[in-house]
Amino acid sequence: MIVQESVHYDLMAPEAEAEWLWTATTGDGHVRIGKEERMFAVAMFHELHCLRAMRNSIEKGWKTIGHSRQAHILHCFNYLRQWTLCAADVTLEPGDFTMRNFTRSRTGGTHTCVDWVPAYEMMNEKWREWDAFRIAHDIPWHDDVT
Repeated sequence: MIVQESVHYDLMAPEAEAEWLWTATTGDGHVRIGKEERMFAVAMFHELHCLRAMRNSIEKGWKTIGHSRQAHILHCFNYLRQWTLCAADVTLEPGDFTMRNFTRSRTGGTHTCVDWVPAYEMMNEKWREWDAFRIAHDIPWHDDVT
């Protein structure tokens, strides 16, 4: 994938929240697996959740959000820092990005990526399985994701 600037995924634009929500899955990145339906967060979707939470906090302003929300955002920064190190993408990106005009030069380096479409498909399938299990076992809706 060639990294490129986008008119989408703004921080403050009126459509920003809706665009960022398209990165979420039903169940907000959680799956239930096994006969006991144990819940797990899928890392890719946890990372996207963190980006959405960070964008939301920037939009609202750091001093306007509560202490527990601030703690959540600090967790997200640390989580993304660790996963950036874990992925350790050493792709060479051309030029000095500090001197780059992002409105004229819209593309960056080429990265080798995992196809994320099957991940979204798996999440939807797992959610349908969980929803059927939840209904069959009379589990209230509010217990689905926490």
